Amino acid sequence: MITVTTVIENVFCPKFTYYGMVMGIKQYEEKRGTVMSGRRHHNVAEKTNTSYVPKNLRGRKITSVKMYSKKYDLVGIVDECIVTSDEIVIIERKHAKQQHIHDSVTVQIGLLALLLEENFGKPVKSAYVIFAKDHNRNEIAVSVDQTMKNYALAMLDETKKIINTTVMPDSSYDSRCVNCCYRKICDVGSLNTT
Repeated sequence: MITVTTVIENVFCPKFTYYGMVMGIKQYEEKRGTVMSGRRHHNVAEKTNTSYVPKNLRGRKITSVKMYSKKYDLVGIVDECIVTSDEIVIIERKHAKQQHIHDSVTVQIGLLALLLEENFGKPVKSAYVIFAKDHNRNEIAVSVDQTMKNYALAMLDETKKIINTTVMPDSSYDSRCVNCCYRKICDVGSLNTT
C-alpha cells in the first residue's frame, strides 16, 4: 500500500518518490530540524488539544486513526477529525507561519477525505487547516469537493506510476531543492546548490 505521506512527498518533488521508494535511499528525517519540529508540534497538539473543536461544529472528535483503503491501495493517519451527524470534518495542523494552502496540503486533505469516506461511510465536505508557529496561529476553512479528491487521486496515480515503472521522473530546480534531503545526490538539486 502507498502511504498518504509518500504521495505528499511526490507532490513536493517526483524525484523524492524515485529516490525513496524506487532506489530505497533513506531520508534521515530525524536529522532534519523542520521535520522534527513539525512532529513535536503534532505530538503537543495531540496531547493538549484533546477537546478542541472549531466554532459552530458539534460532534465526536477522533484523533490519530490509521486508515486503509483497499479501493485505492492507500494507507494514512488522520491526526484529527470531527464526526458530526451528517459529515466528517478534517482538522490538519501545520507547524508553519504560512497562510496559504499549497498543493501538498490539498492532496493530503483530498486523500484523507477519501480514506475517511470509505471507512466511515459519511462524506467529508470541509476541513480546517491550522497554521501555528512562534505563538502565531491562523485557522483556514477549506472546502473539500470532488475536484480536490480527483486531483489527489491523480497525484496518487502519478506516485504509483513512478514506483511501478522505476523510471526517474523529470523535475526542475526551485527553492525547495535547498532543503531537500536528496539534494546532494539529485541530478537537479546538486547542480544548483553550493
